[in-house]
Amino acid sequence: MPLWSDFHFWSPPEDPERPPFPYASVFTVTITEHVPPRPFGLPSVYPFIEPPYDTSDEHLKTLTQTELVVSCPPLEADDDTDSVVPEKPAEATLKVERPIAVEDGRGPQLVACTVTPQNGQGKPFQAVAKIFDPLYYSFENENAPHRPVATTLAADSDYSIEAAAYAHLQKTGHTGGFAPEYYGSWTFTLPIRHRGIQHERHVRLLLIEYIDGVCMRDLCYRESAALGFTEEHRLDVLARILDGDARLEHSGINQRDLLPRNIMLKLEPEAEDPLGKGRPRVVQRAVLIDYNISVVYHLAPEAWKYRKSTELPLNPIDLFWSTSLDDFGYWVPQSWQGNRRAQQEWLIERFGGQNALAYAPVSRELELDDA
Repeated sequence: MPLWSDFHFWSPPEDPERPPFPYASVFTVTITEHVPPRPFGLPSVYPFIEPPYDTSDEHLKTLTQTELVVSCPPLEADDDTDSVVPEKPAEATLKVERPIAVEDGRGPQLVACTVTPQNGQGKPFQAVAKIFDPLYYSFENENAPHRPVATTLAADSDYSIEAAAYAHLQKTGHTGGFAPEYYGSWTFTLPIRHRGIQHERHVRLLLIEYIDGVCMRDLCYRESAALGFTEEHRLDVLARILDGDARLEHSGINQRDLLPRNIMLKLEPEAEDPLGKGRPRVVQRAVLIDYNISVVYHLAPEAWKYRKSTELPLNPIDLFWSTSLDDFGYWVPQSWQGNRRAQQEWLIERFGGQNALAYAPVSRELELDDA
């Protein structure tokens, strides 16, 4: 077995042809409707596919990232894809208005944008574009510094998995509620010059609903922020989140990353209090985002497809009985921290009794943990 000292750290070579990072600036492009490949490349869930180009470490180490992107274009959908390639794909104008989460090397880029359908197909609307641009994925491997990353394949994999998730959520009627609205998968081109020749490279993206709200993470880990909401309301919002997750699972998808960083909260506007006292804040809607490691059961291997199907969603008591909710920080009562029994008692109170009729019967013996 090789020792860590046997590995040689690798760094990408100088790449003077690589264009400056574009996603922190305002710009406008034409986007075209696109059918993504079937989901692939998620270990233990979606199989790896062999691309039509060499992704060996030895070959990648001979390339700059520009050479990799120019010589290895994005993958197209197979003939057996569930989606139908439109005879005349829709087009729209996309104007990037401001960055949301952008950084050279971070992987997918998130920007707020205005989308204007072309040919009179609709009115302009606000959206979030999630852009899978392999030129600005990290060429260095954070987990194995002696190996490069096949960024073109990584971007295609991310795109295929998230597109499959949103298409499933839309088809099953779950977008616009606990999941954001979904406006489809698209592609656009950007110019790049390599070895004196001008090329057009294709970049994939998804359009999803812009949530004018706050990331739950920003409220969970600051006590002063969480205390702007009553404990009763915080637990009501938590119950909505657990219920939403159970209903997504019942529809045939597992998001697999139910954490505050992936939940957006849309808040009621702060009202003036005539008595001059601060009124507790109120959450109108909780929205689960980020489906980059999600599993759509009917698209996954047999090990994932085999799951107990019930007429009603599983009760959150079943789903979260043994799962710590400590990651929700100050959003949950501090008496829950390290005290699973208190959390379990709340699950029974919230999802038991008459409330249990909305779910499949609880399948487990409810033995409370020691306090």
